[in-house]
Amino acid sequence: MDSKNIHESKTVRTVVFTISIVIIMLILLFVGMNIGTHRARFAGQFGQNYERNFMGPRDGMMGGFFDNERLPGGHGVIGEILSINLPQIIITGPDNLEKTVLVSTSTVIRQFQTNITSSELKIGDFVVIIGNPNNNGQVEARLVRVMPSPSQ
Repeated sequence: MDSKNIHESKTVRTVVFTISIVIIMLILLFVGMNIGTHRARFAGQFGQNYERNFMGPRDGMMGGFFDNERLPGGHGVIGEILSINLPQIIITGPDNLEKTVLVSTSTVIRQFQTNITSSELKIGDFVVIIGNPNNNGQVEARLVRVMPSPSQ
């Protein structure tokens, strides 16, 4: 058999074709095993976390959020709106300290799933605010979230 015509041999073509099929089948087996492993891991973790996913945390939706260790620092404020004099809002938190929050036109204000405007905020609303502190000790709000009062 001439080495130049080896690629034309029926035996060589059959061997190359068979090896290619085996390699493709091994690749498919490996991919299937990985998909199965990920699905099994997800199913196991889903079962372990079912109660938390569908019934909420054991200590309520706020989950002990008002413990002093869990209060946000300078980047956030939690509490009730005490006064509104836009762009400033005064918030009184569970520690009975008044904090000044600055609301700008770029601040996102949400109540449940709806975006609202700063003019729709009311004294007595319970809010969670995330922002950045400035040099005057105020929080420049990036997000204001109107929440149900924790007493409800």
